Amino acid sequence: MKKRALAATWAASLLLLATLMAPGVVRADDTAELQQIKREIEQVRTDEQREERAHEKLIEQLEQKINSLENQSQQLQKANEELRVTSQKAQAQTSQQIQDIHDQLGSGISSSDFSQAFQNYLGEHQFTLTGGVAGSYIYDHHTSTNTFAMDFEPIILYHLNDWILFEGSVEANLPAGSSAEFALPVATAQIFLNDYLEVVGGIFDQPFGDFYEDQSPFWVNRFVTAPLPYGPEALIPPTDIGVQLRGGVQWGQLGQDVDYTAWVANGPGFDSSLSQPVVGQTLNEVNNIALNTNSKAFGARFRIYPLPLDSPLGRLELGASTLDGNWQNSLSYNAWGVDFAYLKGNLQARGEYLEMYRQMPSASPDNRQGWYVQVGYFLNGLPMPWLPAKAQDILQKFEPLVRYSGVNQRAIVTNEIATQPEIGFSGSPAVFTPHAREVALGLDYWLAPSIVWQNEVDFELPEAGGSAITVTAGMPPGVAPVGATANDVAFLSQLAIGF
Repeated sequence: MKKRALAATWAASLLLLATLMAPGVVRADDTAELQQIKREIEQVRTDEQREERAHEKLIEQLEQKINSLENQSQQLQKANEELRVTSQKAQAQTSQQIQDIHDQLGSGISSSDFSQAFQNYLGEHQFTLTGGVAGSYIYDHHTSTNTFAMDFEPIILYHLNDWILFEGSVEANLPAGSSAEFALPVATAQIFLNDYLEVVGGIFDQPFGDFYEDQSPFWVNRFVTAPLPYGPEALIPPTDIGVQLRGGVQWGQLGQDVDYTAWVANGPGFDSSLSQPVVGQTLNEVNNIALNTNSKAFGARFRIYPLPLDSPLGRLELGASTLDGNWQNSLSYNAWGVDFAYLKGNLQARGEYLEMYRQMPSASPDNRQGWYVQVGYFLNGLPMPWLPAKAQDILQKFEPLVRYSGVNQRAIVTNEIATQPEIGFSGSPAVFTPHAREVALGLDYWLAPSIVWQNEVDFELPEAGGSAITVTAGMPPGVAPVGATANDVAFLSQLAIGF
């Protein structure tokens, strides 16, 4: 419609222009009218251009809207497809879960599911089962011993929360002539007050020195037997019942630490099966109630690590311990010791010296000394290029060891001499001498970091001197010189597994 109007306007204008430009017709007024027509024509042209631009902009906007709608349609189609696939997967998973539930109801809950459900139920309360088991073969020349032995010692850890831990250890072995024998060597509650202080209460390994607490478990001890100062004629009670305070602090570079342990306990007791106390009698096992004294024993141990972890000199531990109290009412008991442990690469060495003094009802005290030193080396540090690869793999799992230990005491009690072998004891009577000496040679084969096959040969080399005391009820103790004691040799082989 607009184009037809424009065309009519153009036609009228041209007709008028032709008329005005005809000869003899042009006038002054006609010139002004001609200029007006030109202006109108220019205005029409301008309006037409403006309309064309408006039309082009409108078309461009419409095209953009069409493109946007097409994109939205594609996105909706893609989302619908993803939703369809997800719905199919969810339906398949739901069907599988329903089938699994039916299967579980039919076959019972699996162990893994039960473990997970039990852990979820406990929350932060966690149980951990650890410990070890050992089977030994024992031979002793003097007593013609030739036997097997077994020991099972599980340890249960109950983590109540971040600052309370309970530990319980049950030891079961098979002594000769009877069924299984059980003991409770450790049962403690450990309360962590802060980074520097811990409280331990209950029955615990004696923190004296480094052997009882850190080395005595058969899956940790490099040898099958204990060194003489911690064997059948021990100078220090292996366990006690009481309360400990423990902690440590770093005083220098990383690895330069000092730790401390202080404790109060019931204290030592000596063989109460004897009718009267005598020099040389052995220690009683720990009991729940202090029967022999009304006082308590106090102990302390301090250890320092002077070398940082990155020192090329290795790792060194130096320790000192003391234990003081009464063993029978006002009769005093005092013990002290120093120990060391050194690790450098495949080399490990440790040792200790300790003394024990016990006041006796008579004028003569019971004074004893003990010591040991041992060295071991893992062969995986030795280059053996001349051997086949398989032979190298076998030899590199071996650890040869040597240990020298001894005790000095004025007398032994013949009533207490034991020759019955058990885990950790060969049954050699040469151990029960006033001046026992032992050279032990060990060869360990490590099947895994927690599985070791241990082989040990003990050369018992007691020195002369001292007395043998025999106690008979209602009679004065019989005392006789020991004199020279025959040497003995024993062999022990043990498979120890820690778990």
